[in-house]
Amino acid sequence: MTEGLDVPRGLDLGDRTRALEQLKVHPAAHSQMVSIVRGVLPDQEAGLLIGSRQWPLQAARMQKIGEGDGAKASSTS
Repeated sequence: MTEGLDVPRGLDLGDRTRALEQLKVHPAAHSQMVSIVRGVLPDQEAGLLIGSRQWPLQAARMQKIGEGDGAKASSTS
């Protein structure tokens, strides 16, 4: 799950807010990811995913993928 991510030393997955900050997940991007997940998955599954201890890592990966897609889109213009 951490392949290709810049995982800081001392990442604290026990403190979600701090972990998201440590992984440099932007608050606006995080809110958007949560909305997308809730819109795609059934409520119970979305809650389990978003509430999981590993969610900050997943959010960081999703943000990185989104940044990569943005770079591709801008280079094709």
